[in-house]
Amino acid sequence: MDFQFTYYQGNVIAKCSMEHFAVANWFNTEVPHHSQLISTALLHVQQAKSFTPEQESQILGKEYSLFINADEVMIRANNLSMSNDDEELEQDFHYYDEESVAFLGLEDFEQFLRSYLAFVT
Repeated sequence: MDFQFTYYQGNVIAKCSMEHFAVANWFNTEVPHHSQLISTALLHVQQAKSFTPEQESQILGKEYSLFINADEVMIRANNLSMSNDDEELEQDFHYYDEESVAFLGLEDFEQFLRSYLAFVT
């Protein structure tokens, strides 16, 4: 996963590759309002390493939530869970979800979080 942290107007901003754009959206939306979120996410990642395949932990945010299991992390916009799967979309209309959902391995997510901590220290 490619990512970069920068300072912009006194705040840390994350940028990620297109397939992980939702990771940056989660970080830029949720973390500034909850300083403990990085340590909470790291704790969940550590716990997930000993999960059975059916176990999952969740960190629910205002706009984005994390779903962590033994293999991967899913970051999903909360508004996706409000959509109706049976809803018919216009013909030729394709929902663009790159910025709304991302999947990444536990190690990649842990590296992202630890890189942020190194960036701010």
